[in-house]
Amino acid sequence: MISAFKDLDDRSRAELERTLTSWWQEILGLEEVHPDNDFFALGGDSLLGAHLLVRIKDRYKIELAIPTLFDARTIARMADLIQLKQASAEHWSIVPIRSHGTRTPLFLVHGVGGNVLGFYGLVKRLVPDLPVYGIQAQALQPVGPTLIQLKDMAAYYLRELRRVQPHGPYRFLGLSFGGLVAYEIAQQLHARGEEVELLGMLDTWQPSYMRRLPSPGPLHQRLYRRLHLVYLHTRKLRLASKAVYLRNRLKSRVLRIFYSYSTARGQANMMETMKSVRDINFIAGMRYQVKPYCGHVTLFRATQEDDWRLPEDLGWRAMALKGLDIHRFPGDHGQILAEPNVSILAEKLTECLAQNERQVEIVL
Repeated sequence: MISAFKDLDDRSRAELERTLTSWWQEILGLEEVHPDNDFFALGGDSLLGAHLLVRIKDRYKIELAIPTLFDARTIARMADLIQLKQASAEHWSIVPIRSHGTRTPLFLVHGVGGNVLGFYGLVKRLVPDLPVYGIQAQALQPVGPTLIQLKDMAAYYLRELRRVQPHGPYRFLGLSFGGLVAYEIAQQLHARGEEVELLGMLDTWQPSYMRRLPSPGPLHQRLYRRLHLVYLHTRKLRLASKAVYLRNRLKSRVLRIFYSYSTARGQANMMETMKSVRDINFIAGMRYQVKPYCGHVTLFRATQEDDWRLPEDLGWRAMALKGLDIHRFPGDHGQILAEPNVSILAEKLTECLAQNERQVEIVL
């Protein structure tokens, strides 16, 4: 038995947003700040962000790194992150986004970045009596070993989530890399004789298929697409913040190339070179050996990906032995959880969840 999780209370949320708003106004020298204003667009930079994170640490006893500001760059998203940290009791990877409800719980599995912050908008659009738990990266925890193999990650998450829901049927939705983790969790559950009611993948590419794809075009086209993506991510940043972003992206790219080259020859230990959760997950995903799954797979696919090499099923149909359903919705890979795409995704996900409603025991 475990102690009951505490939901993200509305009153504490309102107080949290008021506190963050006053801090932003003081640090940025502004009289008014909206919860959805961008910290960097308002004139913030890494130095001012550091002052903000010190206040958060002093008040809420939560340690946040400077790169966190690039993910939680609005008051609303920063409040989400603080509440997420507060809800993660005992350094668990299972985050109770909404722990009350009578329906079969839904587990949302983190993307390559490791946290489940981006899922909050989706959860708000789902039926209110649906319990929802996020699975955030084990590597984000301040204690314990960092797992570098996807199978080990899945086994760890499985042990943790069964403390919340001891037996099936289970429901999962994994975002991109998280789809691979959900796939492996489902494999391990089936090996234990447990039922997986929903194995959902959100724009997840099948890695062994991806490794066989032809070159994505000439070098100058690939370079243009990558530079355009950098532009989209930095166009609203001040010069100092752009420099930090570019430095981190370049460092990440160099480490990924070095590790991929070295480990192919048995010459490197990942933890000697890979310090970023994103990099660890990226390499773990690309190295994952996908085996056929004896159940059913549901793929939610963004329609605005322009890579001509990718088939509609993203390489999964041959692996789903009991069939593959594909639900298409607007947006590209980076805008899946943004409006208006997230509302359409919520509708399609709700339809899938409604197909098989059953009561299960949740340990509180």
